[in-house]
This record gives sequence, C-alpha cells and structure tokens, in this order.
Amino acid sequence: MEKAQWQGPHRPNRHHRDSGTLLGIKNNVVLTVAVAVITTFFFSSQWYTPHPQENHRYTYQLDATDLEYGLAQCALNQQRPVVNKSLASSRLASRSSVGQRTILYNATLVDGDGTITHECTIEFQNGIFTRVSKAALDDLEPTSPEDRVMNLQGRVVTPGLVDMHSHAGVRETPQLWSTEDVSEISAPVTPWARAIDGLKPHDQAIPVIASGGVTTSLVLTGAKNQISGEGVVIKMKQANSVLGMLVNTSESGGKPQRYLKMAMGENQKRQFENSASGPSTRLGESYWFRKAYDNAARLKRDQDRWCEAASTAQGLMSITREYPRSLEWQTLVDVLRGDVRVNVHGYETEDILAMLDHADEFGFNITAWHHALYADLVMDQIKARNIAVVAFSDSWGDKKELYNVSSDLPRKVTEYGIPFALTRDHPAEHGQWLIYEAQIAHHFGLDAESAISSIISVPARLIGLDNRIGFVRPGYDGDLVVWDRHPLQVGATPLEVYIDGNSVARASDNLWNISKSSSYTKEAPTSRPNDTPETVCRSGQSDLIIRGLKMSFVDNDGLRSETPEVGNLTVVVRAGRIVCVGGNKCDDIAKQAVEDSVPSMDLQNGYMLPGLTVVTRQHGLTEMRQEPSTADGFSTGEDYAKPLSSRFGIKFDGIHVGRAYRGGVTRIVTPPLTEGFFHGISTLFRSGAKSVLDDGAIAKPNAALHFTIGHSAKSPLTPSITSQISKLHDLLTVDKNINPIYQSAASGDIAVVVHTNNKDVIAHMVALKKETGAHIVIMGGSEAHLVATELAEAAVPVIMAPFWGCEPLFFDARNCLPGPPLTEKLGPQVLIDAGVKVGISNWDDTNNHIRNSIWEASWVAGPGNRNLALDLVSKNIEDILQLPRSRDFVVYEGDPFTFGARVALIFEESKVRSCYPDVDEN
Repeated sequence: MEKAQWQGPHRPNRHHRDSGTLLGIKNNVVLTVAVAVITTFFFSSQWYTPHPQENHRYTYQLDATDLEYGLAQCALNQQRPVVNKSLASSRLASRSSVGQRTILYNATLVDGDGTITHECTIEFQNGIFTRVSKAALDDLEPTSPEDRVMNLQGRVVTPGLVDMHSHAGVRETPQLWSTEDVSEISAPVTPWARAIDGLKPHDQAIPVIASGGVTTSLVLTGAKNQISGEGVVIKMKQANSVLGMLVNTSESGGKPQRYLKMAMGENQKRQFENSASGPSTRLGESYWFRKAYDNAARLKRDQDRWCEAASTAQGLMSITREYPRSLEWQTLVDVLRGDVRVNVHGYETEDILAMLDHADEFGFNITAWHHALYADLVMDQIKARNIAVVAFSDSWGDKKELYNVSSDLPRKVTEYGIPFALTRDHPAEHGQWLIYEAQIAHHFGLDAESAISSIISVPARLIGLDNRIGFVRPGYDGDLVVWDRHPLQVGATPLEVYIDGNSVARASDNLWNISKSSSYTKEAPTSRPNDTPETVCRSGQSDLIIRGLKMSFVDNDGLRSETPEVGNLTVVVRAGRIVCVGGNKCDDIAKQAVEDSVPSMDLQNGYMLPGLTVVTRQHGLTEMRQEPSTADGFSTGEDYAKPLSSRFGIKFDGIHVGRAYRGGVTRIVTPPLTEGFFHGISTLFRSGAKSVLDDGAIAKPNAALHFTIGHSAKSPLTPSITSQISKLHDLLTVDKNINPIYQSAASGDIAVVVHTNNKDVIAHMVALKKETGAHIVIMGGSEAHLVATELAEAAVPVIMAPFWGCEPLFFDARNCLPGPPLTEKLGPQVLIDAGVKVGISNWDDTNNHIRNSIWEASWVAGPGNRNLALDLVSKNIEDILQLPRSRDFVVYEGDPFTFGARVALIFEESKVRSCYPDVDEN
C-alpha cells in the first residue's frame, strides 16, 4: 500500500542536502512546510518566532532563507518519532468501501503473539484488514460477485512474518561483484550511508523470501565496518522501483521511524587489519565509536546553542552563521536526540559491554542487539537497559565469536523477560526459511507463543510498526499467510501469501488438496524435554532390554529393516547384538534377560533408527572456518599422482562432530580440504569415537574420490571449468594409470563425487559416465532437476546440499527450484519422482546444520513418509557411495521425524556409547 512520504526541511542548492532526513525517504522536507512548522509549533515553544509584521523593526545578519531553515530545524529537534496507536482506527474511518473484498472464513488464526482463534473470518479490502471476527459467513455483509471468498477448512493463518535483519536487495542473489552494495568500506564509520541508495527491487530473492511467508523486512547495511549506515523497511513484493516497496514509517504524521546499523567484533578487525584507516583490535573499535559520537555530540551542542540563541529576538538578530550541519555526522546527532532506532551487531560479552559503555557515555539508547549469541551470559545488563535480542536459533560455529553457543539461547533470553526476535540475516542464511528458525527454537524449548511472536509481533514492535503489522486486526496492513499445516511443524509451507491485501504467492490446487490430509496437522509440536531422566542406561553396556518402543526401523540382525515394525515393541540386546525386536514374540527372550539381571530401560513413545550417515565439507577437519589454526589446512588441489586421504587428518574432539553425534548422526564422510579442483579421497568415520584408536573409528578409509567443478575450484592448473572437466576426463581415461585409485574409479569400484550445481556441468558428468563407466555422483545439484530424466536414465545419483536444493548464492545455481508455493516441488522431490537415487547432506562451510538432518529429510519426504525420510540420510547415502551398512542404532523418545524428540541412547560397535546426551555437551 503506497502512502505519501513524510518530508523534512529543504535548503536551496547553494548548500548540500540535510543528512538528517530519513531512512527510506529520499526527499528532504520542502520549504513550503517550514512556515506551517514555525507558526504551529513555535508559538507553543520556547523559541522566539518573528512575526511578519515585526520584521521591519529588526535587522537580521543571516540570509532569510538560512534563518527560516534553522528555525524549522530547531522545531524539529523537539519532536520524536511516535508509534500512533490510533492509526488502525483512523484508516478504517477514512477507508473507501469501494473495491474487491477478500473474505477468508473457517480459518484457525494464530496471531502475531501466538494467540489462537478458531473458526475465524478475516476480511480485507483496499490493502488493509477490515473485519476479523468469529462471525459466520452468513452473518457478514452480503458479498458481491467481485469479492473473493474462500473456505479455509480450518487451515492455520498467521500475520505476515517480519525479519528485522535482512540484506535482501543490497546483497542481491546470485551474488555478483557489481551488485554487492551492503557495506561502504571506504572508512570504518559511515553513518551517512543508506541502504535505500543501493536497494535493487529486482533481486530475485525478494519474491522467494515472500513465498516463505516473510512480508516485511528491515534491510540493514552490513557489518564489515563499525557504523555502516541506515536501513530501510520494505514489503517483500515485486516492483520496478524501490518506491513501490517502501513502508511509509510516518503515515500518521511526524517524523518517520529510522534504523541505524552498528557492529562490533571480528568482522571489523578482519576488514581493517591491514589498513591504517581503521581498527585492528577491539580497542581500536571502541576508539572509532567514541570518536564518531564525540564528533556528533559536538555538532549537537553547536546546534542546540544556535537554537538557544534563536529563542529570543535579541539572539535572533545576533546570529551570523547558518544552522550547524554536517552530512557526515547528522545521523549520529539524530541518534543522540532519540530519533533513530540503533541496531548493534555483536556476539561476545566484551562487545556487548563495551557498546553499553559507549551508549552510557554519550547518552543514546540501543533498540536491539543482533546475533548476540552469548547474550545469555549478560542478560541482567541487557534487560536493565530494555534492549532486545535479535538472534539465530541454530547458526553457529564458523568463527570464535559464535563458536560454542547454547542451543536453548532463545528460551533462556525469553524466559528472562528480554524481548527476543529471530532472523535469517539473508543471504547469510536463506531468508525464505525464517519459519525454520522459529521451529528449531521451539524444539529446543521456546514455547509456541514466543516462537511465533519472535518472527511476527516482536520484530514488528522493535521496528516501531506494531501499529500496522504483526497482527491480524482491523485497520492493519493486509499481510497474511495461509499455511499447509501448523507453521511450527517440520516442512510447514505457505499455501498463499498476501501483502497489502494482494496475493503475491499461491500454491497449486494440487498442493491445496494434499494439505487436506490429516497428516498436515494443525497443532504445534511439543518441545524437546530439557530434563535428564533417571535411567538404567549406562555407557559401555552390551546387554540391555528396551521397552516402550512405538516404531523400529532396525531388524533383528541390527540392520535397517525394509519396513518398520510398529506397535508396543521390546528390544533385547545381548552380548552386543540385537537378538529380538517385536511385541509378544520377544517376551520369552526378555524374560530370560531379566533372569540374567540384564537392566530394562522404559521409554515413552520410543523410536529406533539406524545411525544416520551424512556427507559434509569439513566435519572432523575444521572447527572454526575463519580461524586457520583450527583447520587441517587446504591443499592446492593439484597433486593428482599422490591423492590425499582425509583419514590421516580426521579429529574427533570438535563440537561440530560432537553435536552431530548427539543428534543421531553416527557416521560422517568428509573429503580433504582444498582450494582448488581436486579434494582427494574421503573417509567414513564414526562421529562417536574418541580417537582414531577406537574400535571402528575409521569405518571405511577410502570412501570416494571428490572433485569440485565450478568457479570456486579455479586454480593455476585448472583455471577454467573447461580445464576442470577435461582434467577429470583424463584422470578416468588416458591418465588413470598414474595412481591405482583412478583405475578403481574408472571401473566403478569407488564413487567419483563431483561437487557442482550447474545443469550443464551435470550434463557433462552424465556424458562422462556414459563414456567411462565410472560411478559418478553429483553433490550439490541445485539445477539437477533440469536434467532429472537424463540422470535417472544414466543411473547417476545426486546428494542434495543444501537439503531443499535451492540457495542461489552464486550464478551457477541461479535456476534452482524454490519449492512451494512458487513451484510444485522442491528440486530433490523432482529428482525422486523421476527415479533418481537421492540423498541429502551438507556442504555448508559454516559447519552447522548436520544435526538437523533427520528433520530436513522429513521435510523433503513429506509428512508421514518416514521410510523415504530415513533413506535420504542413511540407506541411500550408503548405496550411492557404496558404503558398508550401518549396524549402529539410535533410540529416541518422541518421533525423530518431527520436532520435540530427544536421543535416549546411542549404540555403536556392540556397546551403548551414550545415554540421554546433552545436545551441547562439551
């Protein structure tokens, strides 16, 4: 909905434009409003205002235009941005009744604060909600033929989601040098920079993000420098100009809401470590902040003195210089006046406390700490200043400042009474899946109401727009999401998204029909219990009775069963192997075990699965990607005669491997690290081993050969994609004799894993398999759906990474499928339907989401399809890479294919290895 923009004072062209004008608004106030400001405000203020009839008595030493401008600024200095709570009612009172109405009835409304209303009827017209009630459709005003009326049949609807930390439009995807406009790094302090000046309305990520239910985003400048500039609030709708996306943050009059981005920590040290123009330590960062605000404070004092002089007739005549101004520092002056909402990026407690010290010294308020993954250690300081926390639920690990963080941070912060919002920091994490952040936070203990509010009402309030977004209320913006199931369930996807009353994304009729199934539950899942129950389970046990299983995917031989056994099941383990899985058939065996004093473990809603197997980029080889001393090191990728094997570098003591293990991933495949085209030979290892000396620690030393083909793999010997494909072709044909491993690869005895996303490269790999007979595997596969038929016909399997197959950060993945509601299916679903063998894994170099593999597999498989979900992260990976079958098993309390389950025990190498592990155990 387009509204008139608030405008500030304007100076003639002889001077530069006022830097205090406001975010999201490109124009300054026109001179015509100055008279109105002076005559209405000044008569009730302390400043003297010359009456037109009195002008002949006084001689002013300052140009009349300059004087008028300065007086207008003095008046504006006394105003603050406000959140007008009567906006909705005034909109309703002034609205036109002409125009098409959209009426959705029989809806289950989960409002922005998590409040649930069943059998709700929602009406919107001309861009706003006009009626929200439990009234039956027949009790409403008669509909006209032009009205759109829909029975939602109890489906869940929410207000549009709000992401208050996004870089959509200023970090366009696919990312190119020419479109990277998120941080102005010519100086460490650039408060004058504005996101709106670089925002690209045609960023293809914008409609994709909207399709995930995100209707409003605060687009911020970046975090490479310390004060990077002002952000802008946009609606996530397609437009030919940024003007068609802006949210009018001063619709009800007065000053607009404004947003400054500041940052402390590692990013700034890295950016300026080799530059004399900026800080290289946190000590230097603090100096640059203090210097900037000292300059702003001096300018503010000069302005206040000018206005004080202008408050009397005598003083007004004595003024000889224009109102003090600075394009460089005015934004920070406005911060000191309380006109700007300050958002600070930072993780560590020293960063948080240092910034609080700077805020106290110069007297400004902080609205929100962003990221702040160690905020739980200083919650008293944050709460005392009424500062909010904007963070992730599960993004951690690639650098020191977010390395070993708590999985239940959202719960801790919220229960302490600190406002908490979740973000994706798009494109750091793909903005389409903001709901996934809330789902994971809820799994780890954040209550359902707070999980919902963390992505809707809390961020709406923190950006000062909770008078128009964040709730489904009459007079509010018509931003609404219709979900195929409860939004906190695994795989929840919008069926339709409305922005300002207009449908911007709608799923196919087929997907609407499928969502009628009872498996698309309308209730929120439970959270994972955070207690540690009393149990007879002990590490090292090789004899155990397990009762209370509801479903088992493991057979009597300890291998994956073709079909799960269901019922009230008992498992008996003797001498390190399963001797019985079942119901009554296990009674006698269990009875004998009891007589032999074998301990019996009772579960609630138990599930037994084989341990999961996942392929990763660097688990076991890297702890903090941005700290080279914590990594194994990178080869040049050019020593073909002596390929490296990761078996000699795997380490078992890192938190990434540990958290994966405690999440049920018992086997990991990792290739050597490389800066080029050729990785070397990957290794299958046990994530629960303590060292390489443990039994079965290296399950298969030569798992696969790995190559990367694409821009990231260009190196001196393979500087082009052409040379990369040519080299791989030679290694499988004319050069295969330089090492026996290539002969094995050419004969199909070891998998050749090609990490690539582009459909033409994938097609070349299909051709290479046809020519050589090699067992070629595609990993990545963002555009694999475009050659799905050819892949199936050639029996070329695909390991999708990321699991949904579409994060087009780079040009070679730009044609990936975003999935419902924009497309019928996700990329991996298209491949599965075409008959391609598919696994899902993780190639993210920030090392995190591997422990979530079972949820992500369930997301791809669809609700209730547990067999396929499990195959995607176990059997299919084993088949694709020709790995030995896993004999590990993991027992869960709760359904592991959805949220709320926890690992009860992990059994490997003939023994119980872990009982009720703490997810964050060090």
